Amino acid sequence: MPDGLKEAIEGAFAATERTRAQAQGLSEKTRSRAQGLVDEVTKRGSDARGTLEGLRLVSRDELKQLEDKIEELSGRISDLEAKSKSEPEG
Repeated sequence: MPDGLKEAIEGAFAATERTRAQAQGLSEKTRSRAQGLVDEVTKRGSDARGTLEGLRLVSRDELKQLEDKIEELSGRISDLEAKSKSEPEG
């Protein structure tokens, strides 16, 4: 095999190896960045889930019970105010 052809083939192999190494490096960087993004999305999703679980919505029955209790307390306050106005200060 002529030396020129042998050098050309070796040069092509060397260039291919450099390109492969660069591509592998870029692939590893891309994989690392993608994993970082996945980790961040997972963390944010977990934080959001925790926040939502901390919120507790009131049912219609609970709201009705609260309204009834407020009405009862309002009536008792009105009665106490009326009673205190009717009693002479002494």
